[in-house]
Amino acid sequence: MKTKLLSLVAAVLVASLAGCSSAPAKYTYVVDPDLTEQANNLTRTSAHTGHVVWLNPPMKRVAVNEQP
Repeated sequence: MKTKLLSLVAAVLVASLAGCSSAPAKYTYVVDPDLTEQANNLTRTSAHTGHVVWLNPPMKRVAVNEQP
């Protein structure tokens, strides 16, 4: 009984993960140049701000067909 339940759960998990991964992507994320430039300008105009190193740059969501 336990092996039947385990195999059933595994089959459902595989089917659900395969379905999600094969869905077409409608949106993608690209670096937002406006927000990046805004932060870089702040480092030039402020005497108290140091060098900015982006670990996670600001991103914006765009449709796949609009991607450059």
